Amino acid sequence: MPKDLLGDTSPSLTDSPSASARQHPCPECHKPMRRILGRKGPFWGCTGFPECKASLYDKDGKPSTEPDERFRCPVCTRSMVRAENSQGFYWYCTGFNKGCKARVADDNGVPARSFRCKFCGQLLRRRKGRNGMFWGCSAYPECTHTWPDVNGEPDFGKPVK
Repeated sequence: MPKDLLGDTSPSLTDSPSASARQHPCPECHKPMRRILGRKGPFWGCTGFPECKASLYDKDGKPSTEPDERFRCPVCTRSMVRAENSQGFYWYCTGFNKGCKARVADDNGVPARSFRCKFCGQLLRRRKGRNGMFWGCSAYPECTHTWPDVNGEPDFGKPVK
């Protein structure tokens, strides 16, 4: 058993039962799977790659067959991709070439929470006006609906226009 700096002995991480419980077997070849941070968010891939190409979605740090909704486009439900420009990181919809122009800010490697317009279904954008911050539809000028900003979120109870 390894000794720590104080001289106490403790079981190694590989000997603990919780370490074996954290390993998730591949559904195809039964080798352990590992968590990978990809362009479309985290996922689980087989350690037997390239012989085994099995992969699973990541949901709260565990492999899942169901996708995590945080990495889905809030407008068309396609997957989102993380990208970087001069202003920092952001997420965009993979359906961009099919007409979905959704773009969401990055919140520590996860798409930030977004809100949809109650009238046209497009995303709302937080904007600064002469009376302070407000939320306006991203489809402006076709949709001119706005909502007041309350603690960084739109107040849907009081439409301004």
